[in-house]
Amino acid sequence: MYDHLVGEVVEKLGSRAVLRVHDVGYEVRVSLTTAALLQPGARATLFTILHVVDGNPTLLGFGTRGERELARRLLDTSGVGPSIALSVLSVFSPPELVSVLAHSDVAALRRVKGIGQKTAERLCLELRDSVQKLDIDAAPGATVVLPRPRDEDAVLALLTLGYSAKEARDKLDKVRGRADLAAAPTEELVRAVLQL
Repeated sequence: MYDHLVGEVVEKLGSRAVLRVHDVGYEVRVSLTTAALLQPGARATLFTILHVVDGNPTLLGFGTRGERELARRLLDTSGVGPSIALSVLSVFSPPELVSVLAHSDVAALRRVKGIGQKTAERLCLELRDSVQKLDIDAAPGATVVLPRPRDEDAVLALLTLGYSAKEARDKLDKVRGRADLAAAPTEELVRAVLQL
């Protein structure tokens, strides 16, 4: 629903910030990594996820597209909600998290408040391969180049066809590398996934 917000940082308290955009103040939950980038009185861009549970919406904000994509992957994992996702991204920078998951470092994940042995193992198992395909630079302000907007449209189409978010992204990753689909529209990507 919201891709990003651009406005003045009115308030910042730990993992909560208020961003004023055209005279409307948006309360946004952020990781400590993103909070470190925000300065009250300065303009900022936050890439967002609107997360709704039991009719209660929560707006999550991230300093980079890469951090937001990692949050989406975390939230797709069973047992991981916004609080745990933000805690993970507060302890690890995006490149560090990719490395931890790629190396199945369960002990490192268990350092995060709210993550036990089973959740840490599940995160490593489910995300190990998919996060390695993300192009996340170690430099500050890095952004992820994948997925492109048409890829996200394809994921949404697959969700309506009954795929889980994880399954849709995994299958899309498999077909994305094909040369004949390099410039293919969303519909062709979805057809290619359905033919797997």
